[in-house]
Amino acid sequence: MTAQIPERILIDGKPHWLHAQPLYDLLAERETAIAAPDARTTACHRQYVGTWDIADGRLWLVALSTFGRGELPLSDAMRSWFLGLVPTDRFPVRADWFDGRLRIPIGAMLVRGFHGWSSWFTRERVITCRQGRVVRDREVDTLAMLERALRRHEGLKQSLDPEDTPGGPLAWITDDDYEHLRGDWWPPEWTDGHAPATLGSWFVSGTWFERP
Repeated sequence: MTAQIPERILIDGKPHWLHAQPLYDLLAERETAIAAPDARTTACHRQYVGTWDIADGRLWLVALSTFGRGELPLSDAMRSWFLGLVPTDRFPVRADWFDGRLRIPIGAMLVRGFHGWSSWFTRERVITCRQGRVVRDREVDTLAMLERALRRHEGLKQSLDPEDTPGGPLAWITDDDYEHLRGDWWPPEWTDGHAPATLGSWFVSGTWFERP
């Protein structure tokens, strides 16, 4: 599998990438899928990107867009169809259906993966939800885990070295200044880091950041 476009998540108003698919169970239960209207890409097999938020101890879906040739806001017809699945009449949508873990990469990328979400970052925040409510929130020192694995398995570093494994699934990233939130993080219908007016005053207390 090609490396996948991540989901987005806001925590305390700050943007992060999300390596999880909270919508998967809802779509599977309804026996349906989201199809991008323009094209398909191996970089986003699910054909959508959700933007999530943790607020009041719960997980919320605050925006949804399709991803084919590029990212597009939902059409009016697709928005109505999706909200009918939940069911609700507007965003944000409280993710009461979600049971699982949210993996949020933090810090510099250590190892780049080219399959799914296999890249390793300095740390990883793991938030566990039950029926959309946060029940556990912890941070994992993935750098220490990687260093420990390298000490225990002499052949591991060589197997991760792109010079010895051309075209392999992993590659080292050694630039300490690497910033994984590159490019335009915000959903397509948002402007300068601000949610669309249709979300009302729900985000008034949020801290928004200008686009880079």
